[in-house]
Amino acid sequence: MSIFTWFIATVVTFPLFGWYLLYIVKVKRTKNKRKSVRFASDWSTILFMASVYFIINELWQQSLLLVVIAISLLISMIFTWLHWYVSGDIHTGKLVKGIWRFNFIIFFCLHLILVGYGLVSRLFEYLAI
Repeated sequence: MSIFTWFIATVVTFPLFGWYLLYIVKVKRTKNKRKSVRFASDWSTILFMASVYFIINELWQQSLLLVVIAISLLISMIFTWLHWYVSGDIHTGKLVKGIWRFNFIIFFCLHLILVGYGLVSRLFEYLAI
């Protein structure tokens, strides 16, 4: 197995590691912690989405890729409507940034919930045997 494959598998399995790695690299280069958090969050969103997909796949042996995509699209539609309703116009840059960052929050929370659920369910399976 190549180092690249190992690295990708690690950051998808442990997206917090990928987030932290991106944060450290950016903060060392810019010395700006606030921008580094945003940068790491923006770039690790896809890692959290992939992690949620793979955790669901492992827990329930079902591919729910369409559900993950549907959640992201639903967030996009709601944000677009709210943005239009509040401002009366659609500012694409702000809209895309807001959608992407909200996706990060949602998938970060889903990741934590699914990891917790997976640990507890596997613990109960282990203790029941």
